[in-house]
Amino acid sequence: MNHQKQVWKEFGEWLVNYYGYTNKKIDKCKIIIEYFFDSKRRHDADNYTPKNLFDSFTVSGLLIDDDFNHVESLTIKGNYSKENPRTEIIFEY
Repeated sequence: MNHQKQVWKEFGEWLVNYYGYTNKKIDKCKIIIEYFFDSKRRHDADNYTPKNLFDSFTVSGLLIDDDFNHVESLTIKGNYSKENPRTEIIFEY
């Protein structure tokens, strides 16, 4: 499990850096995460909580912190896209 956490942390830090959001220091925001799956089979929402990714957003400086004082709400959605499965993360601040 620790290896998996480290992989997500490194990916999140790379992602923030890739898009040029390092040290953006977002103070207050709402976050929407939408998963687009390549099949219509059942997916449990609680299996897709972004804990490790959020930790990397804090470490990279994108967010000041990932607590409720800074992340006012978190919405997790599931959708279907056979041709283009992906994850979209939207920060409203």
